[in-house]
Parts: sequence; C-alpha cells; structure tokens
Amino acid sequence: MCREQLPVWQQFYEAHRQSNFEILAIAMDAQGPEVVRRFTGAAGVTFPAAVDRSQGLWQLYGFDVVPNGFFVDENGILRYAKVGGLEVRNAEDAKAIEDLLAAPVGAASGGNATEHFTTRDETLQKAEEASAKDPTNLDLRLALAEILVETKRYGDARREFQAVLAKNPQSARAFVGLATINLDMGDRERAASALRKAWAIEPNNWIIRKQIWAVEHPEQFYPAINPNWQRQQLEKEKAAQK
Repeated sequence: MCREQLPVWQQFYEAHRQSNFEILAIAMDAQGPEVVRRFTGAAGVTFPAAVDRSQGLWQLYGFDVVPNGFFVDENGILRYAKVGGLEVRNAEDAKAIEDLLAAPVGAASGGNATEHFTTRDETLQKAEEASAKDPTNLDLRLALAEILVETKRYGDARREFQAVLAKNPQSARAFVGLATINLDMGDRERAASALRKAWAIEPNNWIIRKQIWAVEHPEQFYPAINPNWQRQQLEKEKAAQK
C-alpha cells in the first residue's frame, strides 16, 4: 500500500480486526526502516509493517508497480490478489476483502497452528548454511547478502553481492542490494549509481525508478510525495527518448 493510503487502511483495520483479520504492510524502500517508520507513525498505524529494502518482492512475484495486495486465508491459501492500484477506497477492492472476511472459515489443514519466531541471528545462520551447501545458487547468495546488510556486516554483504554480479551481471537485485549498503554508509551518490544500473537492467520497473528519484531528490518525497513533480519527470524522460 502507498503511504497516502495508510490512514485509510488503519480505519479499515480497526473496523475489521475482530473478524480474525490482520494486515501486514511491506514498504519497498531502499532507504530502510527509519524512513518508513516516520510515515507509519504519522499515520497512527497499529498493524505490523515490514521493509523490503532490496526490492526482492518484485523479483519473487513478478510485479514492477505498487501498491499491490494479497489476501491469504487461515490455511495459507491465496484467495485474492490485485497487482497495481490496490485501493481500499475503491469499492470493488473493499468489497472483495469484506466478502472474504464474511465467508465461513475452511477446514483446518490439520492440528493447531503454533507461532514460531526466528531471531535475526538464527535467520543469518540458516542463510549461511544454505549458501555454503549450494554456493552456485545465486538466489541463496542474494538472500544471505541481504541478511548481512540488516546485521550491518557490510563488507561481507558487498562481497556476496559482487560475487553474484560476477556470475550474473544482469542481477538488478544485486545492484539494489549494493545501493542499500551505500545508503547506510551515507554515500547517496554511489547508491543512486547502483540503482541506475539496476534500472538499466529493468527499465520498466517503476519501483526502482521511484527509488532513484527518492535518493536523488529526497525533498520531493519526504516528508510528503510531490505527484506533480513526478509527472514532470516522466514528461522529461519521454521527451528525451524522442
């Protein structure tokens, strides 16, 4: 969901949270949780929010725009999905979710569900073990590198991203990963350069394009997005292509 929709989704959440309903918002922002936290706090959000700094979701699920929505039932079955333009103020989207909430709960998949939370150290250990067992699997190496960034082991993370690029120079995800390292180290110029390399590989990826804009022109995104400026940028890009 887009940041502008957060207050409306909070209202929807409060109206339906007694219906065994939960929201998990995922922000695709290379600049990290501190930036995202400002917006969730300002909107009074009480549902959980995570951050996909590496923009890996677009690679995993094959979308290049936001906002998107996926409704998963109690048994882990995907019941509704909308890629691009998910809007709770849209009557069709709201009705689709409300109809699913009103439907009877399906048969359990067996046994009572138990919650299990993995610590960051445990996640890192599993990622290191998986990558060591299959070092030619670039997806595993990317996952390891991204966890290394979150644990601030930047040198190790950079080596993993660079190792992936040595095998696959067209890995946009690895370039975005390098951008997150540079952002954490305060080097916005190198971060923007890495993002532009990712965008050259994925030129139709709106998510990467907006990340470049946000890094190069933060005043147009923080504390509020300037949609008029974005439209002007698109017009300039189209004119430059003619």
